[in-house]
Amino acid sequence: MIPDAPSPSAGAASRQARGPARKTLPVALLVEGRRCLVVGGGPVAARKAESLLDAGAEVVLVAPDIGGPAGKLRERPGMTLVRRKYTPGDLDSRLFLVVTATDDHAGNRRILDDCRSRGILCACPDTGWQNGDFISPASFRHGDLTVSVSTGGLSCRRSRMVKESLARHAEGLGIADLLVIGTDHRVSGLEQRESLPLYGDRQDVAAAMLKQILGVHEFMLLRTCNRVEFVGVAAATPAVREIVERVLGFDRLENRFYVRQGRDAFGHLALVAAGLLSRMAGETHICSQVKAALDDSRRAGWSGGVLHDWVGRALHVSKTIRRDTEDILGRRDVEAVCADFLEAQGHGLRGRRVLVVGSGMIGRGVVEEAVRRGAVVSCCYHVRVPDVPASVALVPWESLPVAIGEAEVIVCAVGGGEPVLTADLARRIPSGRQAVVVDLGVPRNVVPGFASGCAGIRVAALEEIERARGGGDAVQRALALGGRIILEHGREYDEIRAGIQGWHQG
Repeated sequence: MIPDAPSPSAGAASRQARGPARKTLPVALLVEGRRCLVVGGGPVAARKAESLLDAGAEVVLVAPDIGGPAGKLRERPGMTLVRRKYTPGDLDSRLFLVVTATDDHAGNRRILDDCRSRGILCACPDTGWQNGDFISPASFRHGDLTVSVSTGGLSCRRSRMVKESLARHAEGLGIADLLVIGTDHRVSGLEQRESLPLYGDRQDVAAAMLKQILGVHEFMLLRTCNRVEFVGVAAATPAVREIVERVLGFDRLENRFYVRQGRDAFGHLALVAAGLLSRMAGETHICSQVKAALDDSRRAGWSGGVLHDWVGRALHVSKTIRRDTEDILGRRDVEAVCADFLEAQGHGLRGRRVLVVGSGMIGRGVVEEAVRRGAVVSCCYHVRVPDVPASVALVPWESLPVAIGEAEVIVCAVGGGEPVLTADLARRIPSGRQAVVVDLGVPRNVVPGFASGCAGIRVAALEEIERARGGGDAVQRALALGGRIILEHGREYDEIRAGIQGWHQG
C-alpha cells in the first residue's frame, strides 16, 4: 500500500510542504487481476509495487535503473520490470491506477497530469502528494482482516505508531478466548474478598489499568455478596492471566481464587447466572446482577460485541438451567431467606419497626418482603429516591441517625465503600432496647464492634444466614443437572470462538 504521507527521502522540504490534513474517504480498492503502473526504481517505488502485488494486482514497474528491493521483485508472479524512462505511452487503456515515486518532483507532476487527462487514478508519494487522487493508509493484514490507519497525510509517524500498536493487539485476537478469574465464598472468606480493589474509586483505577493490558480485549467486573470476578475476552496466555491477577489483587489471595477459560469459563458463567454457585443456591437476583455488570461495562467502554454475545448466550443457557432445577432447589432469594432467619431467631417481622439501609436491588427486595410480612418499614436512601410501596417511609441519608434510634430490626444492603453503621450510630439506639442488625453488604456495612457496650443489640452477617439454610445434597444434584445442560448447549460457545479463529486464520 502507499504510505499515508510523503516518503522520508523528501526531507525537510517535504515536511514544510505537507500542510494541513486532507479529508479522505476510506476505501478498500479491489485491484486483484487489474493492471497497475509504478514509476520509479527506488525503495519507495518498491514498497508500492510490493503492496500492490500482495493485493493481487498485475504490476508494471518502469524506471531506467532498477536495483535493490525493486530488482528483487522480478521473481514475484504478476510483476513486470521495464528498464527505461517513463513515456506517456505507458498509460494504456488497461491501467487501473498509477503510482509515481521518482526523485524528480516536476516529472512526477507531469505524470500526474498525463493520468488526469486520461482519467486514470494517480498517487504521488512525494512533496506533491496533496495533488494526487489518493493516499493509502498505514496497514497490516491478519488472514482476511485488513486494518488501515490514516491521518489525512498529516503525520505518517503517528499512523505507523497506531498501526503497529493495533497489529500487536491483533496478534492476541487469534488466541483470544473467554476468561474468568475470580473468587467466591467456596474458596475465600469475606475478608479476602473485601481486600480486592474493586469497590468505590479503586474499581475505576483497576479498570483503567486493565484497559492498558495488551491481550485484554474486552471485560466486565462482577461483584455480588459472595463473589468478585473478572470476565473478559483475552489472549489465552499465562502472561496475560498473571497480569490481570496482579492488577485485581487475586495474586495476594494465596491461591484462594479460580481461573476458568474457554468452554470451562462459559459453563461457569451459565452456572453463576443460574444461581447454582450463589451462597444461597437457587436465588434469582444473580441473573440481574450479571446483566447489570455487563451494561455497566459497555457504558464504561470496557466491553463490546464479542463479550456481550458470549455472556448473552451464557444467560440463555442459565435460563434453561434455572427452569430445570427449580423442582430440586426451589427459588428463595436473599431477602426471603433473611426474613426466615429473623423469624427463626425469634424476631418475627409482623408489627415490628424495620429500617432497611440501602435502596439497590437487594435493599428494595428486603423492603418488599418486610412489607409482605406485616412490618412497619422505613427505607434509607443515599442519592436516588427508591420505588417502594406507598406504606414505606422514605428516609434521606442525613436522617439515618434519627431513624436508627427508632428501629427494632435494621437490615443493611449498601454496595461498596466504607461501613455505614458505626459505633457512634449504635449509641443512637436507646439503652435497653432489643434490636437485631443484619449485614447483607459486601464489603461489610457494619463496622466491627458496632454493638460493643450495647447489650441489647445483636449483629448477624450473611454467612450466618446462609449456614442456617443448608441444602447441600440438593445443590449437588442441581449442579450435576446444570453440567449436563451446559454440555448440550456447547455450540453456544463454539460459534463465537470459531468466528474469532476464522478471521485470524483466513
